Amino acid sequence: MASSSSIKKRRLEKEIQTYAIVVDLPCFRCLENNHKCVVMDSSKRLKCAECVKQGKPCVGLTWESLDRTRERLRREIDEHEDELAEVMAKLMRKKKILRQADERAKRKAECLAAEMEADGELDAPVDCPAADATVGLSPAVWSTLGQIDDFLGFNSSWVAPEPVAGGPSSSRPTDFAPG
Repeated sequence: MASSSSIKKRRLEKEIQTYAIVVDLPCFRCLENNHKCVVMDSSKRLKCAECVKQGKPCVGLTWESLDRTRERLRREIDEHEDELAEVMAKLMRKKKILRQADERAKRKAECLAAEMEADGELDAPVDCPAADATVGLSPAVWSTLGQIDDFLGFNSSWVAPEPVAGGPSSSRPTDFAPG
């Protein structure tokens, strides 16, 4: 059995539908749900049938309601913008601290390397496969690099070397022949 509240809501909705006029500017709920916003023609308290049916406040039909809604939304936006500014300030501060920590770590690593080199600890051979890797560029790429230099206005006094047949060093230039 339905509660007396729901019976009253259905009755009022039916009456609004019976004596209804369709509003040109729908309330927010009707606008969001793509419903026709209908109100009772002679009602002083404008409330549409959909809002009555759902038992929700009908927002957006009167000037007062629109003004209150706009003011509330402006306040909320201002609060959110203030929160965002605070979060952005914290983020920028933390990024600055991280950059400073990275710089300190880099300087500390350079000092450690200098200290190890002074102690002769860096002279020991290191088993590093990347140290043996070579980067090979084709003559076409080398000529493109020369064109880039010409475009940038650098005086290019070398020409791309001819590849030497055989061996892994054939794809990378080692000596540059002046122009």
